[in-house]
Amino acid sequence: MHPTFTQRRAILDGLRERTRQATADFYQKPNVIAPPLAPRFIVKPTGSNTFEVIERATGRIITERFGHNNATAHARELEAKKDQFDVKQFGRFLRDWALRISVMLTIFAFFGSHV
Repeated sequence: MHPTFTQRRAILDGLRERTRQATADFYQKPNVIAPPLAPRFIVKPTGSNTFEVIERATGRIITERFGHNNATAHARELEAKKDQFDVKQFGRFLRDWALRISVMLTIFAFFGSHV
């Protein structure tokens, strides 16, 4: 890549990071309400009264429903189900805490052996 492109890209990456940090700092202030998160599932019409429920992050089609009300109700159910604390999330939570504790014990053992 040409050096000027690399330089410009580095500058833009720095500006993006500063923007993210400024936004995060802004929403940390009291009496500032963060905007609602975008929905995880999108309802898209496919024709003749059929609608697809699509996962926004992956673009994967979850289901196809007849009628807009049925599709939006199913998307709301999926949103509510995603917010529940399931076994997979519990496993990740447990793994993360085990890693944190093991790192802390390793640090304490390292410094304890040098004292």
